[in-house]
Amino acid sequence: MQLPQEFLGWKTDGADQVFTRQTIFDYMDGGGEIYLGYDFRRLDEREYAKPGAPRIIAEVYSMGSSEDAYGIFSHDTDGQPVDIGLGALYSAGLLRFWKDRYFVRLQPEDETPEVKAAVMALGKQIAEQIPQAGSPPALLQALPPAGLISSSVHYFHTAVSLNIHYFIDNANLLNLNARTEALLAQYQQSNDKPRLLIIRYPSSGEARTALDQFTTAYLKETPTGREILRPVEKGLFVGGRQVDRTLLLVFEAGSPDSAEHLLELAAAKMKGVAP
Repeated sequence: MQLPQEFLGWKTDGADQVFTRQTIFDYMDGGGEIYLGYDFRRLDEREYAKPGAPRIIAEVYSMGSSEDAYGIFSHDTDGQPVDIGLGALYSAGLLRFWKDRYFVRLQPEDETPEVKAAVMALGKQIAEQIPQAGSPPALLQALPPAGLISSSVHYFHTAVSLNIHYFIDNANLLNLNARTEALLAQYQQSNDKPRLLIIRYPSSGEARTALDQFTTAYLKETPTGREILRPVEKGLFVGGRQVDRTLLLVFEAGSPDSAEHLLELAAAKMKGVAP
C-alpha cells in the first residue's frame, strides 16, 4: 500500500522511514515489545508539511493478519469513534484506525480545526487504498453482550499485554504466548464491575495446565478440577472454568453469583465461536 504524496496542501517532506521487527526499537524504545506481540511485520513512516501549518506524521503498521491489526488497535481505546476503516478513534489530534492487516496512526504536531480536517481526509484516503476489509477476531463472539463496557475490550496474545491492561503477576501464570488468543473486557453487573478474561489455547491440555498453574500460584491452592470460585481480597471473588481448549476467568466479581453468572454467559457464547 502506497501513502499519498500530498493532500489538501500538505506534501511529503523528507525521506520515508521503514522499520522491521529487527529495528522497531530504533523507532519506539518503550512500545516495541507490544507491537511484536501482535505479529508486527513492518512500519512505514512519512512526514507531511505545509507552509504555516503543523506537520503531520503518518505511520502505517503492517501486521501478520487482520486479527492482529484489530488487536493493536484495541490496545488503546481512548478517543471518539469515527467512520474510517473498520474501526477508528480520534483524540486530541491523533487518529488511529485499522483495516485488513494494517493499523494506521496519524499524528500532527498540533491540533487546529484545519489540521483535524486534514487528518480525517488523509485517513479516509489511506483507508480507501486498502482493497480488502479484513475481519476482527472470531473470539469476539464469545463476549456476552449484556453489561459489556465496549471501550474495555482488548484482544492480545502475550502476558506483556495482559499485565498492561490488568496486572496479574510478573510471572506468566497463564502461559500466554504467540499461539494463544486472549480477550479482556469489563462488565457492569448490578453494583459491581467484574472483568472477564477469555484465553483460547492450541489444545485442551494446555488450557488445563494453565488453569492448574493459575490455581496453584495465584490462589495458593491445590488444583481440584476444571472450575474454581474463590474469595480474594476486599470481599471480591475470582472464578474460572475450562471449556475444552478455552479458559474463562472472572476477576473482581462482587459476589459468587456475579462470577458464576458471567462464566455461564461466556461458556454459552463459546459454543457459537468458530473453532
